[in-house]
Amino acid sequence: MDVPQEMKVSINYEDKNLPPAVRTLRPVVFKEGDSFCCLLGPDPQEGVVGCGNTKEEALTDWEANMRKRIIYHGPGDELAQYIEDSLNSSGKDFW
Repeated sequence: MDVPQEMKVSINYEDKNLPPAVRTLRPVVFKEGDSFCCLLGPDPQEGVVGCGNTKEEALTDWEANMRKRIIYHGPGDELAQYIEDSLNSSGKDFW
């Protein structure tokens, strides 16, 4: 998804306090109204999205939704396969 630059929230993806999946996959975080949103994928309908009142809440929600996507995805889900491949190849423990 092409999020306008003025909506994006700066995230230091090297921050060791971030969940390993966030550091590896680097979803975009942006502000929409009073909420923070986090997205990996082409759009909120096809991607993995999380929202919250803070960027930390949005990242936590995103990570929970990312885990659900991996577990419950249908056949041919390219984004779920990308997530699995990226996490597996990183050599980090996500589970």
